[in-house]
Amino acid sequence: MFLRQRSQLLRQLRNFFNNKDFIEVQTPVLSADTVVDRYIEPLPAVLQPPTKPAAPQTLYFRTSPEFAMKRILAARGQADVLNDDEFNAIYEIGPVFRLGDRGQFHNPEFTMLEWYRIGDDYQTGMNLLEELIRFITKRIPIKRSFQEVFESATGLNPHLTTVSQCKKTAEQRGVVYPESFTETEDIEPWLDILFSELVQPKLKNVIVFDYPGEQPQLAQTRSENGYTVSERFELFLDGIEIANGYNELLDAEELQRRFADTNRQRLADGKGGLPVESKLLEAMRLGLPPCSGTALGVDRLLMVLTGAGAIDDVITFPIETA
Repeated sequence: MFLRQRSQLLRQLRNFFNNKDFIEVQTPVLSADTVVDRYIEPLPAVLQPPTKPAAPQTLYFRTSPEFAMKRILAARGQADVLNDDEFNAIYEIGPVFRLGDRGQFHNPEFTMLEWYRIGDDYQTGMNLLEELIRFITKRIPIKRSFQEVFESATGLNPHLTTVSQCKKTAEQRGVVYPESFTETEDIEPWLDILFSELVQPKLKNVIVFDYPGEQPQLAQTRSENGYTVSERFELFLDGIEIANGYNELLDAEELQRRFADTNRQRLADGKGGLPVESKLLEAMRLGLPPCSGTALGVDRLLMVLTGAGAIDDVITFPIETA
């Protein structure tokens, strides 16, 4: 029965991080802040007290505990209660919400494990993820760059390819793409669909790193061979995306610029804009320490462990019966 296996997995995850002196935290499920992402839709909640019907407040169910957890790290050293040299690593396990996500691997509400450790760099973050997966699954993931796995599966260099080359490859390989793709010169959606259709199914036990461009809003980037590389890594097991991590962006003004750019993309995609200013930006202006963080889908990991064919098989109540 998956309930027993889920309980065992949650104990294992907590044991792993507790033994490494991480502190488990609890952050708000409802917040005025939300991640500004081109493809992630937050679930809004309008609070309108009956005594003040003219003063509604829009909050968002969290798509991730990321903003609040980083505010905790930024507060370290700013408040006496957090001014502790041993307080440098936190994790949280809890529910998150995303509108529009429903399918074999998606339920609008799901369980996320997220962790951050001050002082970790990009490589250390990947190593910790690898260590966790070895502890839980006994597998040892291999590390391969995005360029390596993408070029191997498509024949295209993701950093240098063009929209026309991606379109030609999609048509030759039978990849079905939205009609709207033909009306844009934006390479990002083409890389996404080619990766998901041609690359990801082949990734059985891999940590992919060094993604092209600035796709992850909260990751640091670097220039390499004349193009931009995002210091992001993702874990794939049996063709399923399990975890996503960054070398965390520390520059609040750069993050605000990316939020504004993403909102312009959202509007062009026919979606609504999201708040650009946030409490996270305020906290980052005070100083977010160098750190690496990772988010892991607990339900998907349980799918791999149990051999389940769909997320509905490992959650207690799918959205239709919640």
